[in-house]
Amino acid sequence: MRIRKRADADSCARDERAYVGAHDKFRVVIAGGGVAALEAMVALRVLAEDPVEMTLIAPDEVFAYRPLAVAEPFGFGTIVRFPLRALAAGCGATYEQGALVLVTPDAGSIYTSRSRTLEYDALLVAAGARVDEGIKGAVTFGGPNDMRAIEMLLEDLESGLARRVVFAVPTGIGWTLPLYELALLTAERVAEAELDAELTLVTPEESPLGVFGPEASAKVSTLLRDRGVVVRSGLHARAFADGRLEIAGRDPIPADWVLTLPRLSGRIIDGVPHDKDGFVPTDGFGRVVGVHSIYAGGDMTAFPIKQGGIAAQQADAAAEAIAAEAGADIVPKPFKAVLRGLLLTGGRPAFLRAEIGRRSNEPSMVTEEPLWWPAGKIAARYLAPYLAEYARSPSGSRYEPSRLLV
Repeated sequence: MRIRKRADADSCARDERAYVGAHDKFRVVIAGGGVAALEAMVALRVLAEDPVEMTLIAPDEVFAYRPLAVAEPFGFGTIVRFPLRALAAGCGATYEQGALVLVTPDAGSIYTSRSRTLEYDALLVAAGARVDEGIKGAVTFGGPNDMRAIEMLLEDLESGLARRVVFAVPTGIGWTLPLYELALLTAERVAEAELDAELTLVTPEESPLGVFGPEASAKVSTLLRDRGVVVRSGLHARAFADGRLEIAGRDPIPADWVLTLPRLSGRIIDGVPHDKDGFVPTDGFGRVVGVHSIYAGGDMTAFPIKQGGIAAQQADAAAEAIAAEAGADIVPKPFKAVLRGLLLTGGRPAFLRAEIGRRSNEPSMVTEEPLWWPAGKIAARYLAPYLAEYARSPSGSRYEPSRLLV
């Protein structure tokens, strides 16, 4: 259904305030080149349409579909990269390369690493988080840049240089699924090649992927057991050195390789409020606490689970609030966290779903049948179909947002 603009006196007065000045469109600046930033960009083009003038600022020139980095070394997928300039143009937005350096809320302006000053009526900050070492001495897998590490692990297993491999979840991270995928895919390779290897997964979680609920956890436990991966739950890994993974309060675990996930810390930007860990506090509509017309989404926010689908849901809530601020006839809905995960197993993938952060009568789900569409690694209402359409187009032709209206 096409969004209608309000015609009542209150909205007209608000529109007059919004558009006062030399410009005649509501200016939205989106800082970031990841899932949250792009989801918000596509959503705003659908929800607000003509009154919004969008600028996308990102330090990189491409958006890499990061979740497939786990699969590529095993031959189960390939990382797809999309040019940000083309994605922005498809939504009628302007792309500028650069990183957000400074925000001046009182002036409604930002300053970038390319010495550019831009004014905004609404700002969405989705600059991601800083990636830190997960466990001292272990090999940290954080995405596309670390695929060579997985290739080296497989080479060491195949050559007999490594036999004991531990997949260790760091204490205090909220999204652990990629490490389970690495364990399952490695186990599949070990079985296919009939290698002599011992695979262990160490996690502080009470049960594997417990955030998805008991049904999903039981399914994952069965998959790991059937592949010969030993799970040791409730353990806090501290450091890896001299062939030993140190465990808090327990005996060390012998290992030739230890693979882990990164810890994330806040990306502090001058002028944007943050908590003691550097993460940005937001309300249910993505509004940054303590400032006006600034929103945030994705890994840089204080929400504990850092995951693409969650980032997209945050972006949707922020986009609705921004569209309403711009004068669209829409009642924004607050962010409701629904965790969706596609677990690559080496066989048929498992689709997982659970509501988090609130009581719900809806049980968690685990199935081999798709629970969302397009059935990709990132469940994003607007971005997923946009990328699917863009990928099918040989010329990357201009995107028509009307195709997304529901």
